[in-house]
Amino acid sequence: MGDILLNKENDILTVVMNAPKNNLMTTQFHKEFEAVMEKVRVIAKSDSIRGMIIYGGGRHFCVGADVDALMERSASEVYDDTSGDLPESHIEEKHHFTFLRDLPFPVISVVTGFCIGSGSEIALNCHYRIVEKGARIGQPESTFGILPGLGGIAGTIELCGMKNAYELVMTGRLFPSEEACELGWGDILTDKKHGLAEAYSLIDFISEEYGEFSPEDYRRYIRLYKIRGD
Repeated sequence: MGDILLNKENDILTVVMNAPKNNLMTTQFHKEFEAVMEKVRVIAKSDSIRGMIIYGGGRHFCVGADVDALMERSASEVYDDTSGDLPESHIEEKHHFTFLRDLPFPVISVVTGFCIGSGSEIALNCHYRIVEKGARIGQPESTFGILPGLGGIAGTIELCGMKNAYELVMTGRLFPSEEACELGWGDILTDKKHGLAEAYSLIDFISEEYGEFSPEDYRRYIRLYKIRGD
């Protein structure tokens, strides 16, 4: 049994991250994550899925990359400025993050504890982020000379606007769950241990009210969900 578990129940997929050291993104973590995402890609083509939820099995969503391994990998993956080609390994890794946006069902991250670095990029590439109180979020890569390269910059700009994205990415500061929702990074703020139930509720609402899900129209569903009782 691996550290990242993929389950299916009632036509809903769950990806549970249970890697050591609060889901530290080691080389092994990335290999397992990519393997699970390949399984998701195959399932999405053949099965009827109502939604997918990604969350950490412990206190934290994900503490991001192993800094030493990331610095070593960044030094070896040299950008070819003559051709403009990125390293193939980086392209493959980024694909397994950003393809979440195009899945034909809602993808929701339930953010608890620390959600930082590459871990926050998993959340950013989901359609929705349900943030529990007490969470701490950020992209501190810039503090040691690396920028988020797995969709984090584009995702932060889309959700928070250019000005806020520039400040968040370039300072690398961590921000609390309440601010995440104020900035637009988070979609729903919940009490601790309530995020998973809210994610199931959102999937039920979309599937029952609309049947099919359009990734291009994902913001409309969350707006209607939030005003459904008004």
